[in-house]
Amino acid sequence: MSFEEVAMGLRYDQRLLEMLVGVYGPRTRMVLEALKAPPREYALRVNMLKADPDDVVGEFEAMGARCRRSQVIDEAITIEVDGPFTVRKRGARITADKFAAESVMLGSNLYEPGILRSERARPGDEVHVADIYGHVVGSGIAHFSSARPHTKGVAMTTTESVYRLPQIRETAAYSEGRIQEQSLPAMLVARILDPEPGEVVVDMCSAPGTKALHVAQIQGDRGTVYAFDNAPNRVAKIRAEIRRLGIKSVRAIPRDSRYIKQDFPSMIADKVIVDPPCTALGVRPKLYEDARASDVEACSAYQRQFLEAAASIVKDGGEIIYSTCTLTLEENEGVVEYAIENLGLELAPQEPRIGSGGLKGFTRAQRFDPDRTDTPGYFIAKFLKR
Repeated sequence: MSFEEVAMGLRYDQRLLEMLVGVYGPRTRMVLEALKAPPREYALRVNMLKADPDDVVGEFEAMGARCRRSQVIDEAITIEVDGPFTVRKRGARITADKFAAESVMLGSNLYEPGILRSERARPGDEVHVADIYGHVVGSGIAHFSSARPHTKGVAMTTTESVYRLPQIRETAAYSEGRIQEQSLPAMLVARILDPEPGEVVVDMCSAPGTKALHVAQIQGDRGTVYAFDNAPNRVAKIRAEIRRLGIKSVRAIPRDSRYIKQDFPSMIADKVIVDPPCTALGVRPKLYEDARASDVEACSAYQRQFLEAAASIVKDGGEIIYSTCTLTLEENEGVVEYAIENLGLELAPQEPRIGSGGLKGFTRAQRFDPDRTDTPGYFIAKFLKR
């Protein structure tokens, strides 16, 4: 497939493509192709306050999955992804939103909130799921009626999908709070931060709460973790995850953390995570992304505000981890450069490392390139406050 065909399928605008070419040069086509497929292995984090990773690996192997422990992160396990497969168009078409379609693409069931529209269907009918551009991602058995309003339940049990995994959220390990879905680069954030019991850690943009909960688990649930998010519905999801995993030391707070110093003037953190809103260009698998260069520029300005707030509350000598799931210089190394020049922060070494060094001379940062590391695209920088 040509560069033009790959780029057209992802629906990036021309100026954004030029930004990516500036990062990857002749590799850009391979990067974009990698984004359209999942990594060969799907990562899960075991809640080691409740479970042993070897036991969880055994449970997935008993389901027929090819599962193993990570050699880098003790609490990480990975499951091999099967596919791609051709999905037949069975029965009525259900058009799903982007997130739901990409989940079904990996074998997840379709839930009713993900439905945008549907041809006539009744419970028990064979149906198939497509995204808004007509890409068929899965098929299965309907559990809803197109004649009534959608609720929150399972809309379709998936029997065929482009890629196949165990249905993670239907397992006992998930319902009992023994696992969380999290990519390997995202797991590295808390491991690089290396929080100690008793430390105060602030997660500035926490939803869905995976990093904050990972921090709490590393601390043995014996620290104080503040998980901020501006949207009440997302805070509700963090609180649901806190309950599911049985964590006591995480407090979810519905506030815009850019104003944390004004809202919580006595707040002093030992360590801070800044994983701000970004263009998410590194997320895999990606059916499409209606992204523009102007989105990158807006995100970059927004991200700097969260780092400014983080620098105002972290103690002298304290640590800040900045991470994104995107690919552009403007949202990654450009923000690092701003922090060093304006916020009294210095770039620090980080361990463990499985990515490559950052660009623009910021080799202490980590970049995860989808065409080389077989992970989502990701970026991590560790700062010390001088």
